[in-house]
Amino acid sequence: MKLNIFIVNLILACITVFYGCQDEDESPVLTDIQPSELDYLPFNTIELQKPDDGTTPLLFTITWTETSFILDHAGQATPVGPVSYSLQMDEEGNSFNNAVVLAATGNLFADILVTDLNTFLLNDLGANAGEPVNYELRVVASYGAGTEAQQVVSANSLPVTITPYFPPKEIEPVYLVGDMQGTTLENTAFMMYRNSSSDDDYVYTYTGRFDDDTRFKLFPQSELGTDNYYGAGENDVLLFGEAPENDFYIETEGYYTLNINIENMTWNLEPYDASGAVIWPVINFVGQFSNWGVDNEPDMVASDYDPHQWTLDISLEDIDYGVKFRANNGWDDRWCPQVPTDSPYGIADYNPSSHDNNIDLSEQGLGQYHVRFNDLTGHYVVLIQE
Repeated sequence: MKLNIFIVNLILACITVFYGCQDEDESPVLTDIQPSELDYLPFNTIELQKPDDGTTPLLFTITWTETSFILDHAGQATPVGPVSYSLQMDEEGNSFNNAVVLAATGNLFADILVTDLNTFLLNDLGANAGEPVNYELRVVASYGAGTEAQQVVSANSLPVTITPYFPPKEIEPVYLVGDMQGTTLENTAFMMYRNSSSDDDYVYTYTGRFDDDTRFKLFPQSELGTDNYYGAGENDVLLFGEAPENDFYIETEGYYTLNINIENMTWNLEPYDASGAVIWPVINFVGQFSNWGVDNEPDMVASDYDPHQWTLDISLEDIDYGVKFRANNGWDDRWCPQVPTDSPYGIADYNPSSHDNNIDLSEQGLGQYHVRFNDLTGHYVVLIQE
């Protein structure tokens, strides 16, 4: 009896081994692929609009069919997993040679949000706000792993024309960082000025001295220490992000004015004639806090690199009637703001005859202030530190 059981088990083992070897030798062969097909959008012309603050609206959901695989010339396609999909986008006519991935997913759809698409167009595809551009969308399916990884492009592409909006940007300090710092790590030594404190004024400006063969970048305060900065693109286009080959460059030593506009992303650099500029021995910051110069009037500190750039850090416990700048502890040389409410950024007139304004700090309040002054142009920064 035991012998009979042993013989039956031996026969079953042999059958298992035989069919296992047969399955391995005759594994299915991929003979054809049915690529995904994008479902058409209900519209193909889109003018993006800035959403209400705090909202992230859905613009559209783009869908496509599953990429399927035909094994051994079967009459029906079979899904093979895992398969991942990337939704790609490029300008029309590029044949997707410069395609950028808009979304990556394992699903058969992708939700496209208004703000995400707008940022993608401006930062990844180089679009300009307010200008419509013709694009194409396609899906690329990826399957396999390692050296066996393969990709399948969708059977169709979708045309779409999109106009991005200009996203309001935070008005924050912008610093020149580069050769001017020398061996110091003080990245905030050179700050750009603004012509006003208006929320819709996106122009920054800096007039000052540069050594010859000087290269530098422009860093918003929130991006200091990162690889995100403003760079000098061709044809006066202002770049943002990582652009190692696009430093601002000063070939010849002298004074220059640099302007950037972070709304339309442009820049310009022009020589500035400082040959007749006065080298002031002392610039003072004055107000009610010092009894208008009678008590403890602080001297600002001139830059070693450029004698026309002045800085001061000061705690203000009295801001009544505002503040202004003067030279040599006297009133013969004073600078008064063109617009008193331009705070923290603005321009001050030298010895104006039509007004004697002070910079109004009531909106900022009491506290520790960082002060900058450019005696060449009258630009100032009086900024409370949070």
